[in-house]
Amino acid sequence: MIVEQRWDLAYRHSADEVTATFLRTLRDEGNLVGIRCPECERVLVPPRAMCDRDFCETGTFVELPHRGTLELFTIMHLAVEGLPEPPYVLAYVSPEGADTALPGILTGVDLSETVPALAELRIGRAVDIVMRPRAERRGRITDLTFALPD
Repeated sequence: MIVEQRWDLAYRHSADEVTATFLRTLRDEGNLVGIRCPECERVLVPPRAMCDRDFCETGTFVELPHRGTLELFTIMHLAVEGLPEPPYVLAYVSPEGADTALPGILTGVDLSETVPALAELRIGRAVDIVMRPRAERRGRITDLTFALPD
């Protein structure tokens, strides 16, 4: 039995002040910020109002560099609406100084052959966090992408 469905949900929601600060900083300054938990001292990115480990309110914003470590990736071969034409790489990257990871698209890898691509995409590899040009930033997580350093 096969059941086909399509859910097309459009919605608007307001961001809490911590999330709004993160998104405004991406959009307006092209900077990446996390937030430090006052209990465990982890730096969470994207920042959130409450630490998921200690269940306390988070504290101070921390500016993070545009460098990170590849934590997880997958090479996508199926088309997904709103994402690049396949093949492309979805990745999680931990920015230097952060204890959590950001999702995004990783560019700069020749995906025409899987084995050589996988050799370049090793877990623990350094990556650059690249901001879109100012005119293209919208205050969304998609304002940034990842790229392998030259």
